[in-house]
Amino acid sequence: RKCELVANRYLLSKKETEVLFLLAKGRNAAYIQEKLYISEGTAKTHIRHIYRKCDIHNQQDLMRMVEDAQPTE
Repeated sequence: RKCELVANRYLLSKKETEVLFLLAKGRNAAYIQEKLYISEGTAKTHIRHIYRKCDIHNQQDLMRMVEDAQPTE
């Protein structure tokens, strides 16, 4: 649920949202590549786009952002 809030708030694409769910669980690019049947370069590109859109710099920041996500009204 919190991943969905973050994805919607930062206008992530469908594939970026899938990657976000895995990153939030602590998965790395190699795992994401295997799980989503994409190349490692594509996985890393999605990760870079997510970080840029969310204005964060690493996976720990992303996990914290998801954990702290609250619905806005």
